[in-house]
Amino acid sequence: MNLSDQEILELNELCNALVDGRLSGTQRSRLAQWLESSEEARQFYVRHVGLSASLCSYSSEMQSEAPEPAAGRSKIIHYLWWASPVAAAACLVAAFLIAHRPGDKAHTEPKSEEQVARLTGSSKCRWVNGTPAFRPGEGLRKGQRLELAQGFAELTFDSGAQIVLEGPASLELVSAWNATLHRGRLKANVPPEAMGFSISNPAVEVVDLGTEFSMVADGTNSADVLVLKGMIEASPRAVGGRSTIVLHENQSRHFAPSGMSKVNDPKRQFALLDHPVTLDHFSAATVYRHWSFDESNGDRMQADSQGLPVPAYDAQVEAASEGVISSLYTPGRWQSALRFNGHLYARADFPQLSSAVPHTVAFWVKVPEDVHLPNAYAMVAWAVSSKKLGSHPVHIGWNRNPAEGTIGVLRTDYGGGFALGATPLRDGRWHHVAIVFSPDPDPNSNVDVKQYVDGRFEGEGKPSPPGTEVSAKFSTSQPSEVSDQLFLGCRIGNAGPRKDRFRGEMDELWIADGALGPREIVELMKFNRPPGVELASAKK
Repeated sequence: MNLSDQEILELNELCNALVDGRLSGTQRSRLAQWLESSEEARQFYVRHVGLSASLCSYSSEMQSEAPEPAAGRSKIIHYLWWASPVAAAACLVAAFLIAHRPGDKAHTEPKSEEQVARLTGSSKCRWVNGTPAFRPGEGLRKGQRLELAQGFAELTFDSGAQIVLEGPASLELVSAWNATLHRGRLKANVPPEAMGFSISNPAVEVVDLGTEFSMVADGTNSADVLVLKGMIEASPRAVGGRSTIVLHENQSRHFAPSGMSKVNDPKRQFALLDHPVTLDHFSAATVYRHWSFDESNGDRMQADSQGLPVPAYDAQVEAASEGVISSLYTPGRWQSALRFNGHLYARADFPQLSSAVPHTVAFWVKVPEDVHLPNAYAMVAWAVSSKKLGSHPVHIGWNRNPAEGTIGVLRTDYGGGFALGATPLRDGRWHHVAIVFSPDPDPNSNVDVKQYVDGRFEGEGKPSPPGTEVSAKFSTSQPSEVSDQLFLGCRIGNAGPRKDRFRGEMDELWIADGALGPREIVELMKFNRPPGVELASAKK
């Protein structure tokens, strides 16, 4: 089912009460009912309390304790209701991320060429004869099996999880949230934004709860699991074996078809993981154009550029009377922000924006709780030209169609498809959103689109149903008059802005001339500067 606005408000209040420590018995029962019966409620809950320091606090408190077998998720959840509110929130998030990882639903009908990871580093790599020699920066597809003869290969998944594979090894990419190690050794580093990432093996499945861990598979359906930081949940696959257990820092277990046992010489195994590996990383020169919206008055917003010395393009507010200019700016996520009142919009020239080349668009947005459906379009928009689809629009807004997904989640419409997130944006709070566009070199293929909300991977593009309003209202039979122009706060057609407007606030808009990775997006979110660049003007 789809949550109504009233249901979202109720669920939001219950989550706030839990984290604040003021959840009553009646509210506790109501929240438990929500989480048991509604997939959407679970997703909302995970986003509300999941990515916080509470899990780190809980992990540090528990690292000295011995691992305890979990008799089942329902018993873990029942116990946590009576734990401290902060710890309960953290562990409930972990439990529901395990059972309902956001990547699972998104991959029920995958594209045959779907990319789920990239090769981001290597050292002395030699691939098994007959397998392709992968280049750093190259995209890796769902279902692809990597056969590494020797050396080290660093893979960064779209979820943000990162592993270093040591050859000889064989690894299969299942999704952006899961991989299967058939043999060899790997070391996984999983940031909070990728919590719920898992590594499988015929002997065990390991699910991250905010950690750094290693798995060593001998190729005979057995594996050693060692936790370097944080904690993991390990589920043995032996028939009649023990239930799922939680392992903490400096703990390890051996998993085999015959059952679970201690790791042979764990001190030596941990010592091997202490040796740093120097990797050669691929780093492409990337140009960023940036609008801070820190102007105190006037209808023209200054832009700057970072990276190569290229011009930046100021944005001009349109359809605004002189009396409205004074209310354009409001306190933002970083200093001041631009306020859209549902009537005005802004436009900026942006050469090459309409070309079928990779781009990443990232910004902060705050959508009022009482905003109406007509104000869903569009936070950011521009036109793109391709050989397959002709001229077509790209609209970044929030979903207004309950038949296609939850109302209020991040939605990106583009030529031939759309992408939906999982986090409702209509809550009156600041959210960081980033959308990565990666056109396929094949002109007959669609663009690959990935969305991130508050640094977490949420939703990939999928084909639009025939005859949707997005495709029907924008003609592809003639050249667009809005080419190479960036629009903020409005929906566009061939001739220019349409009457549909966005109501809300926007801050710190960055557009990169390239496809940023998940960790680069998180760094941009946290520090408001391009990854690896120290800006004198970056706001603290």
